Amino acid sequence: NNIPRVDFLAAFDTLEYLKRGGRIGKAQAFLGSILRMNPLITLRDGVVEPAGRTRSRAKAIERLYNFATSFSHIDGIAIEDAACPDDAELLVERLSPKFPKERIYRSKMTPVIGTHTGPGLILVAILGDRE
Repeated sequence: NNIPRVDFLAAFDTLEYLKRGGRIGKAQAFLGSILRMNPLITLRDGVVEPAGRTRSRAKAIERLYNFATSFSHIDGIAIEDAACPDDAELLVERLSPKFPKERIYRSKMTPVIGTHTGPGLILVAILGDRE
């Protein structure tokens, strides 16, 4: 069973849709937008939880790159985006020296997920081992 070997990290471009969905408060969204925060989420023990934040889109993409390259063995890698294909392709290009492009699965978020995340979400999912 591969479920315990799946891990992901996702970077949001805006807090607006998290506020609209009631996942964060208005004050938190306001402060985050002023400071240009890009929140990150991950999956731990089957629960989605915060994984930090960055102050720019470039730093968010760098965190996603560092996450993907932190695994000692990768059987599969997927990069998904919500209406930000240029950023996702930039990440694919950065990862391609370490992982053959044909082993990187690219897809777009479905509208159902995109409704909750808003445009600008990039997610990297890994099937692999960290040790």
